[in-house]
Amino acid sequence: MRAVLTGLLLGLTVSPIVPSVAAQVPPVVRESLRSASVELEPVGCSGVIAESRQLVLTARHCVDDGVGTLRVRLSTGEMRTAWVVATDAVADQAVLFLEEPVDVEPLALVRRRQIDGTVLYFEGNPDRPRLQAARLDRIGRCPSLPDLPNALFTTIDGKPGDSGAPLVDALSRVVGLVHGGARCQIATPADTLGRLVDRILRGVLPLAARRTKPVGLHSPLAVARPRAMRAENHLEAGS
Repeated sequence: MRAVLTGLLLGLTVSPIVPSVAAQVPPVVRESLRSASVELEPVGCSGVIAESRQLVLTARHCVDDGVGTLRVRLSTGEMRTAWVVATDAVADQAVLFLEEPVDVEPLALVRRRQIDGTVLYFEGNPDRPRLQAARLDRIGRCPSLPDLPNALFTTIDGKPGDSGAPLVDALSRVVGLVHGGARCQIATPADTLGRLVDRILRGVLPLAARRTKPVGLHSPLAVARPRAMRAENHLEAGS
């Protein structure tokens, strides 16, 4: 009996900030993360296909200044080219536009502020996934993102290469992207991502939908338009 009581007490006193094991991540969420997560090459960062089969969301610091394209490795192992079409330096977020739609179900973005204590799910870099259930501790400013008032302080166990990986809720909706920061536990919020994505959905994708025939990677339309969109969608502090 004493052993049983001791075990119960120990179970009650385990710190809730420790990320849980993969077995506690719901199967539907696990599959959504596995399918939609991508790796960026050659930088080795993570990203996620979200809101459209042609959009990849990642961390801005994974995209070097002056870089216009990146290679994206899908969950299927396929490699695709993507253009950098929108960035937000304040929120450390970037949107990439894939050359063609992919056969992957994109995740949706959460469009409202999250509540402290919300349970979040995380896979990390898809090349070395570490499924976790974690918690949103609080929302505020952090030293590495001084101009962002609503950074997400979480309990994820992040590692190098996880930057840009999505944090999702129980419905597999993207709540934020891993930024790193103190102990790699900081994420950037989905509401700023939503503003970037909405600009792209109103710009590049409607243009692609009006194409009457395929456009090659090196055509003026394929190259110049994403570059123009990137310039239009570069957000400065306070914008």
